[in-house]
Amino acid sequence: MRPLLEVRDLVVRFPLPRRRPWHRRTFHPAVDGVSFTVAPGETLGLVGESGSGKTTVGRTVLGLQRADSGTVTCGDADVTRFGRVVPTAYRRRVQAVFQDPYGSLNPTMVVADLVGEPLGLHTGLTCREREERVVELLELVGLSARHLGRYPYHFSGGQQQRIAIARALALEPELIILDEPVSALDVSIQSQVVNLLEDVQERTGVAYLFIAHDLAVVRHISDRIAVMHRGRLVEIGDADQVCDAPAHPYAQLLLASVLDADLDGREARRARRRELAASFRTAPDR
Repeated sequence: MRPLLEVRDLVVRFPLPRRRPWHRRTFHPAVDGVSFTVAPGETLGLVGESGSGKTTVGRTVLGLQRADSGTVTCGDADVTRFGRVVPTAYRRRVQAVFQDPYGSLNPTMVVADLVGEPLGLHTGLTCREREERVVELLELVGLSARHLGRYPYHFSGGQQQRIAIARALALEPELIILDEPVSALDVSIQSQVVNLLEDVQERTGVAYLFIAHDLAVVRHISDRIAVMHRGRLVEIGDADQVCDAPAHPYAQLLLASVLDADLDGREARRARRRELAASFRTAPDR
């Protein structure tokens, strides 16, 4: 099957400040030669600590960040050839859900307008058809028509994220970039949102690039997992394989850092984490 999204040898560099005005400018490789694919209807989990470059990868796929080299293709669209304006057809094809739902929702707009705005911009639906579609989307994410006239601050964090998901689904995209979509939510709400995303995927067939730092959450939702460290992809494979038998020391350290309710083995896990952290710090950087 042809991949829906294909990233090949992606490099993104950020300029560092000059120590002196006459010094040559240097660059930090935020993403350094990353390659992966996402198949139609698949969920690829992109996991790593803060600063690993995973969010920069997501922004580059969305066309919000320019690549220095490499290619990002989604279907027949080459994202790296886009100019300052991302084509409308690509915006319909690829959508995003961000970490802070309240920050991504206009607080002056009611839910009907928030979810219906993409429909008004990209489709020729009448006002009545648009409202019917908004109600359909809200019901898909566990809300209802009685929420249409409310503002974002009337909702909890989990409900706000449901609204953001409904808005992302409005144009029936093929791929959604989920950038830390549950990290700002309570643990009990996280599981509800993850289950919602799985249910939506089963109904619509949409593919996900799920970006997060929590390996336990990523394992629950992903078909495959890619592990990033210092801008590089250090391991990629089936979700169970990566979590049960990680090959790279950094992936092993991430797995050892996952919270576990088993109190009896807590000291052993701490010792294992310290051992892995020490060996990983002394290992040569590839």
